[in-house]
Amino acid sequence: MSDRHPKPEALFDFPCDHVFKAMGPNTELFIFEVSRAVSSVLPVSQDAVKVRPSGKGNYVTVSVVVRVHNFDQVAGVYDALRQIDDLKYLL
Repeated sequence: MSDRHPKPEALFDFPCDHVFKAMGPNTELFIFEVSRAVSSVLPVSQDAVKVRPSGKGNYVTVSVVVRVHNFDQVAGVYDALRQIDDLKYLL
């Protein structure tokens, strides 16, 4: 692959902290599912999870900051997050 389009793993300097953001309905279940998906791959502390409701309060953005050591962990977390039924958007 050319330098103009580097491989995704080349964009990280491991180990590093990474923020996973998932948007979905403003429910306790969705927040729990996001935390559970990330923790299925990496340990998550309670203070690592931040929740921000949308302007009207119908949706939330759940941000989870974790320490990743390799690209397989990053990919594994994204794969786990994609399994959440009510997921609307993923960053």
